[in-house]
Amino acid sequence: MKNLGKKISASLALALAVVIALTFYADAPRLVAAFAQFQWQWLPLALAVTLINYLLRFLRWHYYLGVIGVKNVSPRDSLLIFLTGFSLTMTPGKLGEVLKSFLLKARAGTPVSHSASIVIAERLTDVLGMVLLAAVGLGLYPLGAGALAAIVIATMILIAIVQSRALAQRLLDLAARLPFIGKFANLARNLYESAYLLLQFKPLVIALALSVAAWFAECVALLIILAGVGLAPSATLLLQATFIYAAASLFGAASLLPGGLGATEGGMAFLLEQITALARESAVAATLIVRVCTLWFAVLLGLIAVMALGIPQLELESAAE
Repeated sequence: MKNLGKKISASLALALAVVIALTFYADAPRLVAAFAQFQWQWLPLALAVTLINYLLRFLRWHYYLGVIGVKNVSPRDSLLIFLTGFSLTMTPGKLGEVLKSFLLKARAGTPVSHSASIVIAERLTDVLGMVLLAAVGLGLYPLGAGALAAIVIATMILIAIVQSRALAQRLLDLAARLPFIGKFANLARNLYESAYLLLQFKPLVIALALSVAAWFAECVALLIILAGVGLAPSATLLLQATFIYAAASLFGAASLLPGGLGATEGGMAFLLEQITALARESAVAATLIVRVCTLWFAVLLGLIAVMALGIPQLELESAAE
């Protein structure tokens, strides 16, 4: 948690810079006109669909708790702990989501090293889910096929290593003998033991199915926003929205920037122009609106969850020990 305030402030400054850059890119007067012409009655529906994403990802989180043997957390506390991770979405690589592990120890006594692997498993299944969604459009839009294939191969190699106990143990033993890294050997072994459970076939398939469904909901949110800028909803537009949202989100995740800021918005606006033939100002307007629905709405819910839990800073610090 050290220097967290400075990191969040820097992320907010980056967010402002992204908005300013996109405003210049789209031409400010034209962008203002595009916002004025947006049919705002579509916005509540987009937010409602986004909530489906959060619900499905919560179900994955709660299922994962059961997989690693955490049974003493009520659904209410589990939901609030899950949502708190959104409050720190604006940290590089979403590392702030490890906050969930600290809160889980504070509430249920679960060691941080035991539950932190859930965050890793969530990110892996998120990436695989996004790749599957992006692959839907590869036949029509063969952009980045090589990069998607590389992501899948790298992820599957990682899963194979985790599931090979002999190989994983050799790597852990080697790491334990290294200077500095060796001090974290016990932590690494605890992380591995829970990761081994989470990435077995049945949990992996269930989590991946939930991930695909969850992120498809946000692709539908983009479709709804595109309807708001004047495009007629259709099966083709849904296919386009699915590919664009998934590909841009993967690009943003790969950047490791806080919330994918800049990379996601730039990629999405560019793909909307190229694939849907939207005018530049409409593409930028749609991008900014869908990011409010899928990024900033999540941050708001996360902050509300943090206030609802009401865990003081001192308790968090003791939970980290």
